[in-house]
Formats: sequence, C-alpha cells, structure tokens
Amino acid sequence: MKRIDKRIDVTEAAALGEPIEMAVTIFLPDPADLPEHKVAIFACPGGGYSRAYFYMGFPGHRGYNEAEYHVARGTIYVAIDHIGVGEGTIPDLSRIGFQTLAATHDSCVRQIVALLASGDLEPGFPACPDLFKVGMGQSMGGGVSILAQGRFATFDAIAPCGKSAIHTALPQRTAEAFERDQSRFDVVQVGDQSRNHTNIDHEGDDFLYAFHWEDVPADILEADMEGGYPLRETSPEFGSLTIPYCATQMMKPGCFKDDVSKIAVPVLVGVGERDTCPNPRAEPSAYTASPDISVYIVPGMAHMHNFATTRELLWARLHGWSRLLAEEKARRA
Repeated sequence: MKRIDKRIDVTEAAALGEPIEMAVTIFLPDPADLPEHKVAIFACPGGGYSRAYFYMGFPGHRGYNEAEYHVARGTIYVAIDHIGVGEGTIPDLSRIGFQTLAATHDSCVRQIVALLASGDLEPGFPACPDLFKVGMGQSMGGGVSILAQGRFATFDAIAPCGKSAIHTALPQRTAEAFERDQSRFDVVQVGDQSRNHTNIDHEGDDFLYAFHWEDVPADILEADMEGGYPLRETSPEFGSLTIPYCATQMMKPGCFKDDVSKIAVPVLVGVGERDTCPNPRAEPSAYTASPDISVYIVPGMAHMHNFATTRELLWARLHGWSRLLAEEKARRA
C-alpha cells in the first residue's frame, strides 16, 4: 500500500489566532483493488493516543495494523491527529473546545477529500470524485467524529467506537470503584475548559482492566503502558503526550445531546464487551435523526479495540458496513 504523510493547514477553521496544522497519514490501495463504489475511512484516535494507533506493529506479532487491513480490501484509509494531539500543532490545550475540534476536523477531511476528488493527491492514483466518506473514531476520536458530523455534516456515515452518545464512563472491576470514578467528573461542566485530566484525581482507577482484555500479550501491554495513563510522561510511537482539556467534558452525561440529534446519516456504534459505553443497546435512542443505526458489541474486547485479539471482528464489520452503505447510496443516486 502507498503511504503519504501530510500536514493540513486548518488555521482558519481553528480561529485561535495562530497557524495550526494537523498531521495525517493517508494509505492508498493499489488502483486495481479499488471497488466500483469507493470508500474512504477517516480515523481519529482516543485520548493519550496518536493516529499511529491505527497502524501499529509489534515485534513478534502480526495483524495490528488496521489501515493495512482496510487498504488490502480496496478502501482508502486516512489516519488523523486531531488538533492538540500527536504530531500536529499543539496550541494552548485549554483553548480547544468542542467547536474547535469539530471545525478543524471538518476542514482537514474536506481538504483531503478535495485532493482525492481531483486526482492531485498522488501521481498515478485515479481521481475519486464520488467517495463514500466514513468518519470513524476511537474513544475521544469517536467524540470528534460526532461533533464534526453534528455541526458540519462532514461524512456520509459515522462509526463512533468506544464512545457513548449518552454517557461515556470508564468500566471498573466493582460497582463501588465505578461510582468512585464517575464522581470525580462531577466538578467538570461542559464548556468549562479549565478542567483537564491533570487536575482530576485518578488514584485507584484501574485503566488496565478498562483498556485491555485479559488475553492481550504481556509485551504489548507493556508497550501500551509506557508513560502511564491517562496522561503520558513518555510515549510509545502510537501514543500522544497531549490531550485537549475538553476531553474531560466528553465524560459528562448528555454532552453530545444537541450534536447527535442532528446526525442524519447511518451510524455504527462499535464497542467492546467491556467498554466505556455503559448501555450500548440504548445508544440508538440518542441518534433521533439517523435512519440507520447499528450496534456491534465485540466479544473478548475492552476499550482499546486495536489491541484486542478479536480486533479483526470489528474491522470486518466496519469494512462490510461501509461497503454496503456505499453501494446503497450509489443505487439511490
């Protein structure tokens, strides 16, 4: 597969009074593998992770590269560091609110879509003017996809994975530990950008239980635990040392209420058997304008989906769902 690393200028959309670029990595399939109805997945990572979460590799292990999986099946795959994360411009993290996340993500995606539509992205790669665009995000990235779609209608379908449209909550081993964790976010108000993970007490939170199923290989667990959670002091290649402060606001019940009510495209809610979506079967009730809502609960999977031994089940569902929707849209055209 062809890999293209780019920086996308989103200064105008960010409206922060300083130059802002977002780092993206675009993976292109062999043109001969492109289907008649072409699909592009735009993937956005969770808090504490970078876009490299979507193309991980570990010595002695195979099959952790989600981008490779999709590209091998003819899908264009774009991994994006949203503003305040990874290798893009890192402004004052307290100035990044929901609107900033939505506007910059929308701008970034539309610029990439324009390059693909015109054929100007890569010599020899055909123009793709009628792409079916899927906004997929994991955890915080799922929230970014919700915000972009609710405010700017960026995509033809969205797949918020490991992110509840109703109430995102960290699973814990006991009900008492779960309630204790949730009470720490009582101080956070949506719109209050002074609160962030550094001034919320996470002592006693069991991130290992929440993030990883018990069969994840020990060396991969060790790689992911580098620098700690939820903020890293050091970072693996697939991690991020920074998280926008508004990530804490995404833990508040109802924080996406207005945005999800405006989403009128198909939605795939992808969650692990143990995940941050307390009642996944209730999620469709939040998407009141969507005509097509699917819920997939992946067995043997915790919150960090791409580390799970069952990760390909979710990838396969995303692939088949995206391709089916692209074909349906073409038939209606």
